[in-house]
Amino acid sequence: MMKKIFGLSSFIILLLVINCDNEPYEGDIINEDNSCALAIQATNEAGENYLLATVEDSILLCQIYRDALENQIEICGDESGDLQEIINFLGNCTTIFNNPCTIAQNATEIALQDYLNAPTIDYETTCLAYVEAIENEILVCGDNGALQALINELGDCQPFVFDVTGNWKLIAMNSNIGRDLDNDGEVTSNYFEEINCYTNESIDFIADGTGTLFYRSYAVIQVSSVDGTPNNVEYTINCIEQSIDTQFTWVQIGLNSIVVTLNTDGAVLNFFRNADHIFLPKRDNFVATSVSSNVDTIVQDLIYEYTRL
Repeated sequence: MMKKIFGLSSFIILLLVINCDNEPYEGDIINEDNSCALAIQATNEAGENYLLATVEDSILLCQIYRDALENQIEICGDESGDLQEIINFLGNCTTIFNNPCTIAQNATEIALQDYLNAPTIDYETTCLAYVEAIENEILVCGDNGALQALINELGDCQPFVFDVTGNWKLIAMNSNIGRDLDNDGEVTSNYFEEINCYTNESIDFIADGTGTLFYRSYAVIQVSSVDGTPNNVEYTINCIEQSIDTQFTWVQIGLNSIVVTLNTDGAVLNFFRNADHIFLPKRDNFVATSVSSNVDTIVQDLIYEYTRL
């Protein structure tokens, strides 16, 4: 696929490499002014400029490159026909090609996303494709060492599998809005620290693709005005104990996604991994019911955070 993407640009680059490796002309005709070597040098420079051309200067640099190729043929010959093939492809230079370096970078980004989102079973295939894309980017754009470092880090593309099996405990309930839920004067976006509930919530992931969610408490929260204004509020929290075990099936997708399907109603929970923790976004999960006429009920999203026990 990558070879198709780069087409002409790869051919031009190959020609530049060959030209750079050419020894001085050793045929029957010896040019004392070394005109063949100078023609090759001019072609190389024009080809490099054309490969890095923007849309605005693509036509002009194409014409300069085509003229340099014709000049090299006239002076040095073209026994293989490679130079004439490029000239034929360039035509009258009215077709504008995207910058090959930009194409290479875009192809690398596509390969990266495929690699990051691939199921574990496709890890090696997508990893090798990503390595190939990086190698093509190095060929077309050059490298300051960062791209090669990525290749070295990927190694032999043998899959790293994050093992989610085991018992996980809830340690945080994160929000993008800070609140003082326990009315102690300190605002935090981790509601778990404020609510004093949900302290025994956990999850078991079993290796056979099944598991259990353990619900042991839930909070009923009310919000009210302290002084009759909507800007000064306080919260009342009632933690209610429960004992509910909910069975599920699960599948891991790629390195960072775990999809849980509840046996009770088929609801799907989409966990994601970051470092050694797993997270579960919950829509409209936090509710603080207003008991004051001038204060609105609060409904917002939370992200539950779990650590392995």
